[in-house]
Amino acid sequence: MATVQLLLADEANRDALAALVGERHGTITDETVRDADVYVVDDASFARYRERLAARKRDLDPVFCPVVLVRRDRSAASVTLPDIDDADRPLIVNEVVQAPVDRQAFFRTLSNLLVRRSQTEELAGDLRARSAELRRFENAVENAGLAIFVTDPDGTIEYVNPAFEEMTGYASEEAVGRNPRILNSGEQDEAFYDDLWETIQGGDIWTAEIVNERKSGERFIAAQTISPIRDDGEIRGFVGIQEEITDRRLREQQLAVFHRILRHNLRNNGTTIVGRVDVLQESVGGDELSSDHLDVIRDNMVSLLNISEKASRIQQLLATSLAESDAERDLMAALSDIADDHAKSNPDAAIRVEDGPSEPLVVDSKVVPALNEFVENAIRHSDAATPRVSVGVASDGTTATVTVVDNGPGIPERERRVIEEGTEKPLEHGSGLGLWFAYWLISHVGGDIDIRTDASGTTVTVRIPLR
Repeated sequence: MATVQLLLADEANRDALAALVGERHGTITDETVRDADVYVVDDASFARYRERLAARKRDLDPVFCPVVLVRRDRSAASVTLPDIDDADRPLIVNEVVQAPVDRQAFFRTLSNLLVRRSQTEELAGDLRARSAELRRFENAVENAGLAIFVTDPDGTIEYVNPAFEEMTGYASEEAVGRNPRILNSGEQDEAFYDDLWETIQGGDIWTAEIVNERKSGERFIAAQTISPIRDDGEIRGFVGIQEEITDRRLREQQLAVFHRILRHNLRNNGTTIVGRVDVLQESVGGDELSSDHLDVIRDNMVSLLNISEKASRIQQLLATSLAESDAERDLMAALSDIADDHAKSNPDAAIRVEDGPSEPLVVDSKVVPALNEFVENAIRHSDAATPRVSVGVASDGTTATVTVVDNGPGIPERERRVIEEGTEKPLEHGSGLGLWFAYWLISHVGGDIDIRTDASGTTVTVRIPLR
């Protein structure tokens, strides 16, 4: 039910009209303008309420605020054309009815005005929702950690966010109106940019690593994505997103160099040292002290070579595992396969996977090599006559908890602390490359590891997000 405020000068006329309106709507008869859906004013009071009604319309805009003027034949009140033509303020009177009021015509007028008001309220609600959504989007873009720029269909920059300014050194006013080629370092040839332009103009997303140049002339490497902005199927512009990966690429290059040194130099030189030790062993004859020293040298060198081989193997496994970005595995099936494989290669060990939850537990396949490492570690380092490993699984619906329990001597406290904290201190280093490998994989998928050791053995608890 709508609310109608009656702003009539004559009390008797106001009471009579209130009785009529009250048949279908709520009425307000106060002399002060209140919140209402429709205002009805007569010619005698129009001049008094004109400015307050105009202010009310401005306050409610863009919601339609209808005003009905009840007018006598010889009324001095007028609704002049400037009310209609003035673009700075809304029209004050929307409908005029003649007194005495015709009941049917009056209600039809109110009904039409209320429908119009309801429509504008819905539109205003949609507008407010879209404005709020736009403000959230603008706030997200403004505070994004990635550099974002928007261009028109011709590639002219129309907007850049603060992260773009910080990354490139170009202020917004310097970048807007120019082409993204202000970042061109000359590292990429024309064919590269031709392919970029052809791809996005064709409506496809373009993604590549690119060497760009800041305003200062300093070069940087960016992972860049440019996507078309469509409206009704037509490309209206493009949005580009850049993430600087200079440090990441430098680290990868450093790791590649270290890996080559580890694999090539250490292996070759280590093998040479072991060979020379064997030669020296023959030459020292019965000199036990010298022979003992040479044994220590050989054992340490062989240990370093073994570490080198394991580091290389882990590096390959890690690269392979991380490359499987969307692969999934059934957790119970994966654990069963791990147990079967180790049972075949370690017939003296007792490996058991306990029954898990009845519902399927799907996890990121990256966790499987990590779980395999924990089982393998439990068997390989056990000093028991019969290495025993028990694997249990629980789930809370969003996370799977895998528990690997063994009867071995346990992981040294130093190793546990390094892995649990995820960092090495200057005086505290972990030599367990396999444990680091497992930690990296579990951390990559958002899981965590807890390691407990007591007199009976070690318990490794791994929490993994379910897919």
